Amino acid sequence: MKKLGLFSVWLILCALLGYYAPTLPIVKDIVAIKRVNVVGTDKLSENDLKNIFKTENWIFISEDRLKEKLKKYQFIKDIKILKPNLGEITMVVEEKRPFANIIQGSKVFTVDEEGNIYETDISNLLNLVNIYYNDSKFQKSDVLKIKKIMENFKDYQLSKFIVQKSQIAAETGDGKILVFSKDELDDSLNKAKIFLANKNIKDYTYLNFSFDEMVIVKKLNEETK
Repeated sequence: MKKLGLFSVWLILCALLGYYAPTLPIVKDIVAIKRVNVVGTDKLSENDLKNIFKTENWIFISEDRLKEKLKKYQFIKDIKILKPNLGEITMVVEEKRPFANIIQGSKVFTVDEEGNIYETDISNLLNLVNIYYNDSKFQKSDVLKIKKIMENFKDYQLSKFIVQKSQIAAETGDGKILVFSKDELDDSLNKAKIFLANKNIKDYTYLNFSFDEMVIVKKLNEETK
């Protein structure tokens, strides 16, 4: 019983030592972060880094805690913390990638691949997808659906989309229009794949795959169902 009591005291002392050790001057100096390397972005200033790491130490630094601090930096998607040497931290940053311009009348803003809106105006960047809203409000989920359409039809160079009520219209690089259902996107995509596997898209100017039991198409000089 006495040994058990001594063992319990020893555990408590170890726990207290582990908790308070980083606050002791000599230990604090040893575990202090003396160098921070940032990889993957040049958008963080020296002052930013000081504020981010001022309450951290090399031993007990937490990625989750840092991610909370970094939420205010809109361009950061994720981070990874490495410890190459004692007192040295390397923070690998994955930036969010601008994906599309959202055009609603005279209002234009840019979103990343997850549909998050950029507060600053970067709509002049090259190679962004343009998504037009005629009579619908922007929804983050639309971006994921449009990405899915692009992934399924990479060869068609889709860079312009129109979202209208329950449909998403995509324009190919040579001006052909493909229409998909927003609510039943997977069914629309499968229908389009089957149809285009047996037909030459060059023969059409308009193909609508958004309906349940039919495909509406417009050939170069006629419209058929």
